[in-house]
Amino acid sequence: MKRLLIFILFMCWMPHANAEGASIPVTEPIVIESNNSFDGAGKTYTSCGHPAFIIKGTGAVLERVSIQQCEGDEAPAIHVSGLGHQLLDVSIESSGTGLLIEGSYGVRVIRTAVYGNGQADGVALLNSEAAELKGVVVKGVRDGIYIENGSQHTIVRPVISHSRYGIHLMFPTDLVISVPELHHNLTGAMIMGTNRVVFKNGNVHDQFGGTATGLMLYEAVDTTIEMTNIYGNHIGLYAEQSEGTILERNAINGNDIGFQLKQATGMMILQNNLLGNRESVTMVESYENIVQGNVWGGTTLDLDRDGYSEIPFRTDPYLFLLTDSYEAFELLYGSPGLLLLENILRSPEDLSLTDITPQTYSATWQWNGSIWSLGSIILFIMIWIIGRKRHEIV
Repeated sequence: MKRLLIFILFMCWMPHANAEGASIPVTEPIVIESNNSFDGAGKTYTSCGHPAFIIKGTGAVLERVSIQQCEGDEAPAIHVSGLGHQLLDVSIESSGTGLLIEGSYGVRVIRTAVYGNGQADGVALLNSEAAELKGVVVKGVRDGIYIENGSQHTIVRPVISHSRYGIHLMFPTDLVISVPELHHNLTGAMIMGTNRVVFKNGNVHDQFGGTATGLMLYEAVDTTIEMTNIYGNHIGLYAEQSEGTILERNAINGNDIGFQLKQATGMMILQNNLLGNRESVTMVESYENIVQGNVWGGTTLDLDRDGYSEIPFRTDPYLFLLTDSYEAFELLYGSPGLLLLENILRSPEDLSLTDITPQTYSATWQWNGSIWSLGSIILFIMIWIIGRKRHEIV
């Protein structure tokens, strides 16, 4: 009897569950205007040929909603314009652009996820000011977060993968990106034509493809990159025709090339760790840069035990010029033949990049415990060995 009652309850519950999980077709855009709110309560909406939601005016709120776009749809899933809107806990399966924000000020996007098919951008922010993106997750799109023009944007904890550019900046100013997680993209972040961009406390790793670049700077002015882990890429950081860049306290390890600099001037490269790259840095036409206190590996000699080597680290543009003309030579990085040629064909000092006081590196083991702690550990191990069960074979 009990089993029969359970079966009847289960059969009665099933249609209700299916009804809740069914998507709601949107025959025309749902418009949210000034000071209005739309709480989707976890429902899923399907749109074809037009945005599922249009947000305009001032101070509108969209929250707890899922959107599925029809295959081949080129319209954005959500189109936002106006002032001070908020999008909270929104999930989008996109064919076109997931979230398009243009001509706006002070829009906040919190905990929004976009999953695409590689054809369009995840979040596009055009000609807007003071947007705040927090906890945005994007996967499988063209550009994860694309920003064109505008200023004063803040991006916190984005997680972007399996896209072309994780973050793509085109001409914005005064922008802060903090705690980003960018991995398995063709390029982690493209920073182009920008002014005063700060990129900090991030992880940029394991990009893929022929270029597989962690961070790429092109015609970027006064960029700061600090306390970021950049590893497992072909090129950790590439900078071309950029000036005023500050690279400080970053860990750039396990890349084929740590830094690659071309016509990069006025840089400050300070206290970075570049151990474990096949080639620490290659450069050409990069002048008037301050390079100090970085860990490069290789030969060191710390006579006064201050943590800095008396042997300068010097890189020569020879390898860069060679591989820039013949990319196949990249396979020979670190080979004795190229190192010999580099020393024979040394360039003038003013063409080289030199760290006068590189940090030394030594792996040391240090016990911070007391004798009592060590004795307690040994006693515990002896008790465990003596006291454990033993199985004798007769």
